Amino acid sequence: MGEAKRAPELSDAAGRRAAGRLAARSGLKRFAKADSGATAIEYTLLAALLGLVIITAAGALRAQIYDLLISVADALG
Repeated sequence: MGEAKRAPELSDAAGRRAAGRLAARSGLKRFAKADSGATAIEYTLLAALLGLVIITAAGALRAQIYDLLISVADALG
């Protein structure tokens, strides 16, 4: 079957690396240093802000939107 390959970033007893809490800490440190996590948070905040703007604008234009939909419904029959 072949030889098993060792995962490069996981700790194990054979590699003499600490398991448990210390391994989790090193994983958290890697995550904190990664730029992709910060980018995902920035995109999430941007999407939330955009959604808030759309909801606020729709609330402010509620009467006009309602009148438009009523006129379209009347025109369709």
